[in-house]
Amino acid sequence: MLGFVLAVLVFPYLAAAFALLFLKMRWGLRAFGVFALVAVALLIAMFLAYAYPILEREGLAVFTSAVWDPAREEYGVLPALVGTLVTSAVAISLAFPMAVGVAVTINEVLPPRLRPLFASLVDLTATMPTVLYGLWGIFALGPLLQSAVNAVFGPGAMPSQYSLLTAGVLLAVMVTPYAAAVIREGYAAVPRPVEEAVYSLGATRLETVLVKLRHIRNYVVGGIFLALGRAMGETVAVAMVVGGKLGSLPAGLFDGGITISSLIALQFPNAAAYKYMTAALFAGALALAVLGIAINAAALYLIRRWQ
Repeated sequence: MLGFVLAVLVFPYLAAAFALLFLKMRWGLRAFGVFALVAVALLIAMFLAYAYPILEREGLAVFTSAVWDPAREEYGVLPALVGTLVTSAVAISLAFPMAVGVAVTINEVLPPRLRPLFASLVDLTATMPTVLYGLWGIFALGPLLQSAVNAVFGPGAMPSQYSLLTAGVLLAVMVTPYAAAVIREGYAAVPRPVEEAVYSLGATRLETVLVKLRHIRNYVVGGIFLALGRAMGETVAVAMVVGGKLGSLPAGLFDGGITISSLIALQFPNAAAYKYMTAALFAGALALAVLGIAINAAALYLIRRWQ
């Protein structure tokens, strides 16, 4: 079934590419848009089909249970859902000011000759393999955060460097270039008369920057939601630093946990040995897909409203 679904997903794009190249450009672009929606619908259908055994057996309890006991064939993805939401919230809370700061610095602070260089360096960080970020998280970021938290909150406040906090901060570093690229392009596209009009009213440089950011708020929202989607789907780097804690909800931000993506990556190699584990992992993938669709829908609503 998986091969059939993949074939169905690939064929529409090939057909749309044919229409785009050999037929009219307008109809080709429309075909791409329609087939993209069809592809998403087929993916959701595939997740539902593979998750059906656990959904038939447990119902919605698979999304509200924290138990993960393969020996008893009891599975719940609630800890992974909570871990995904917590790490993504931490990442976006940190990435938002950093992305705005990077965009403003490149467009306002740096000399014109250095702006392309620094913009390219920021974009380059987005192309680095995620496993390198994971290694940095293990050997540098994790120990640093553990020492800082224990120094502030007391010994034992963060018993291990593998925690939701470490994963969230690592994700913030990873997704900042994506948001910064979108915000930077929007900031550079602000018409010159808008800036001159603001300065003519006696505004300071900081006030002018704030007005320009408000002028491109649809770019800001788009960049932040793009980064959020990237954070929720990250797998390798998060799996290396989040702790991989299963079977219970995390006690706090300094505790170990797991995300849906890392749960699938860590458990899928052993899933074939159990009757319902594969279905439970696809149920987690279904939940992640629904979250992703909801986030994109919210982003499109806000962007169109402000546009």
